[in-house]
Amino acid sequence: MAVRFSFYYAAIFLAVGIHLPFWPAWLKYRGLDAAEISLILSVGVWMRAFASPLIAHFADRSGAHKKIIMISAGGGVITYALFGIADGFWALFTVNVLASAMFMALIPLGENLASRASVEHGFDYGRVRLWGSITFILAAYAGGWVVERSGDEAILWMIVAAMVAAFIAGFGLPERPARDRPTVRFPAFVLLRQKPFLVFIIAVSLLQSSHAVLYVFGTIHWREAGLPDDVIGALWAEGVLAEIILFAFSGAVLARISPIRLMYIAAIGGIVRWVILANTTDIGVLFATQWLHGLTFGAAHLAAMHYMLQTVPEHMSASAQSLYSGFAIGLVMGLTMLVAGGLYENFAGGAFYTMIGLSAAGGAAAIWLARLKLD
Repeated sequence: MAVRFSFYYAAIFLAVGIHLPFWPAWLKYRGLDAAEISLILSVGVWMRAFASPLIAHFADRSGAHKKIIMISAGGGVITYALFGIADGFWALFTVNVLASAMFMALIPLGENLASRASVEHGFDYGRVRLWGSITFILAAYAGGWVVERSGDEAILWMIVAAMVAAFIAGFGLPERPARDRPTVRFPAFVLLRQKPFLVFIIAVSLLQSSHAVLYVFGTIHWREAGLPDDVIGALWAEGVLAEIILFAFSGAVLARISPIRLMYIAAIGGIVRWVILANTTDIGVLFATQWLHGLTFGAAHLAAMHYMLQTVPEHMSASAQSLYSGFAIGLVMGLTMLVAGGLYENFAGGAFYTMIGLSAAGGAAAIWLARLKLD
C-alpha cells in the first residue's frame, strides 16, 4: 500500500517540480508581464479555494475518491496540452482556469487517502510523502538542465508528460472502504463554524502564503541577478531536500513536538528566511538559506496534516483537507500572489520584506490556537 502512494506522490510532484520553478518563466516567454503573470498564477491557486472544497464534498458524500482523482488527472492532461495552442493573455487565462481546476483536486484528495491509509495500514505518512519531495528535487534539477539547453518552450511539454504519469499512477490508488458514517450535508460549513478549526486554517494559510513572492518571482529574480537555470533548479531542489529530511524523521519529530509547536518553528524560520532573501542574491548565501524551506514549508505542512488527523472526524476528512489546500495554498496564497506582482515590479527583491509579516502573523495565530486548545 505504501508503495502505491509513493508512486502517486512521485508522479504528482514530478509536475509540481517543473511547474513551480519554471511556469512563471514559460508565461514570460509567451509575452506576459509581471502583473499578468501574478494574475494568472493567483487565479490558478484560487481554484483550490473554490473547486477543491466542492470536489471534496462529493468525495466525502460518495466515497468515490479514486474515481474523482482519475477524472481530474485525465482532464489535467487535456487542459495543459491546450496551452500549446492558446494565444494571448485571455486565452492563456481561460485555459489556466480549466487546467487549475483539474490539477488542484489531485493533491488534497491524494493526501486525504494517504493520511487515512497510513493509520489503517500502519505506514509512516511522512516517509511516503517524502517520495513526492524527492521527485520534486529531480524534476527541478532536470527541468533546469532541459530549459538551459532547449529553451523555455520545453517547460509546457514536460508538464504535460508529468500529468500523463499522474493519470497512470492514479490506477494504483485504493478505493476508500465503504463505512456507515454520519451524514453531514455540508461538511466544510460544519468545520468552518468550529472556532479552533477556523483559527488553524488562518494560521497555516498565513504561514504557507508567506512563500508567495518566492513561488512567483524566485526564478525570475535569480535570473535577473545572473544565476543560470541549472543553478536555479539546484536551489529549488535543495529547498525540497530539507523537507525530505524532515519527512524522513517525521515519526520521531511528532513524538516530541506537537503540530502547534511545529507551526511556531515554521513562523520563526520564515522570518529569518525572508530577511535574508530580501537582502542578497549571493549564491553561497542562497544555498545556505534554502535549507530553511524544510521549516517554512515542511514543518507547516506536517503540522497541518497531523493536526487534521488528530482533530477531524473521518467522515469530514476530505473536506478538511480541501479547506487546508483551498485556503492555505489557494485563496490566501492567490491574493498574496496577486499583490506580489505589484510589489516585485516596484521593489524587486525588497518584496520579500512583506513576507516577514505573514510569517509573524501565522505564528501569532498558532499561539491563539494553542490558547483555544487549553480553554
